[in-house]
Amino acid sequence: MDKKKLSFAAIMGFCGACIAFYIGAGFSTLQEVVQYDASYGSQFPIVIFVVVVVYLYTNYSFATNGNRRKLDRGGDIYTAYCGKYIGKFYDWFSAFFCYMCFIVMCGGANSTLTELFGLYGIDVPIGVGAVVLTVFVIITAVFGLNGILNALGKLGPVIIVCIIVVTGISCFNVPEGAFQSGLAAVDSGQYSEVMKQVGGGNPWASGASYAGFVILWFAAFIAEIGAKNKLKEVNAGMALSIVFIALTATIACIALISHIEETSSAAIPVLFLANAINPVLAIILAVIIFAGIYTTSVPLLWTGIKAFSEEGTQRYKIGIIVGGIIGCVVACFVDYRMLVNVLYGLNGYLGFILVAFMIVYDIRTKLSTKKAAAVGPILGGYDGVPDGQELDDAGE
Repeated sequence: MDKKKLSFAAIMGFCGACIAFYIGAGFSTLQEVVQYDASYGSQFPIVIFVVVVVYLYTNYSFATNGNRRKLDRGGDIYTAYCGKYIGKFYDWFSAFFCYMCFIVMCGGANSTLTELFGLYGIDVPIGVGAVVLTVFVIITAVFGLNGILNALGKLGPVIIVCIIVVTGISCFNVPEGAFQSGLAAVDSGQYSEVMKQVGGGNPWASGASYAGFVILWFAAFIAEIGAKNKLKEVNAGMALSIVFIALTATIACIALISHIEETSSAAIPVLFLANAINPVLAIILAVIIFAGIYTTSVPLLWTGIKAFSEEGTQRYKIGIIVGGIIGCVVACFVDYRMLVNVLYGLNGYLGFILVAFMIVYDIRTKLSTKKAAAVGPILGGYDGVPDGQELDDAGE
């Protein structure tokens, strides 16, 4: 069998896993898109552009260096980039950040149920959404990385297609000129009091912050996937995933701005869009949102707990259960939108600082590899790759 033959199914599986991880409570509800993208009106393409560039570079670097260094634990990628002490800080901080993001997902689950049933005048007890989500997340995360990949790879494409359909229809389900008038209203600052905005009015800063928190989400996850699978398949799936994500974000911005009067203040904007098309669609979409929250929550909890326990051990399983329960309880008493705005924004900037370390490391690695390759024949056929950093057959 040709080792270098790529599997289309594997590529789509990695693509689906990346999409599913990316689409959590914030993106699937479109609250994230409102704060980072749509709130910038005519400048929202700048935010999306920054995210695409950073997403492609960082995840390619994570997968490639994880593969080269044959990492057993994805969190060790920070030591490679930043050195022992700063790397250890990032390792523990990213684990804490991912766990806090798991709490955000629980809050999103609560808001989704509350807003959905609120459309029909039904009061839902606080915490029901978080409890349901936490049960499914714990059951999945206990089975480790392979179980997570199997779950995410299948659900990711389904979720993003559903969001594209709803937002796509919503773009046309408006009076003529609604998008242009909504764009003008946002640009004029008419909704600045009700729309929470990340970046302080700077779309480049918003894009950097958005990409920054995604970096901390994906670092350990992608590095470990890259280390344990064919590198070219992982990178191809990752690159394909950002195409779908950027397309969805663009269509979503158009739909949100076209309905800006309502979506600017909605906790779950996508439910408003779906309900405006058909109330039954809102119910279906609520299930889809839950699936999106679930697919992101699992690897977030996994990353947070795996930082201090080895996967498959009793300590790991207890950590998953206890961590899931604590996160669920906290989410019941903290406002979901406040969590998204403060936690994602603040930690996003710190995550973006990591890019500087990554660029320096990748340049140094590239230069040292070229230098070693040049003197290799003199030294008896040395292949130009430092010890312990060999690429596998698929990564050449």
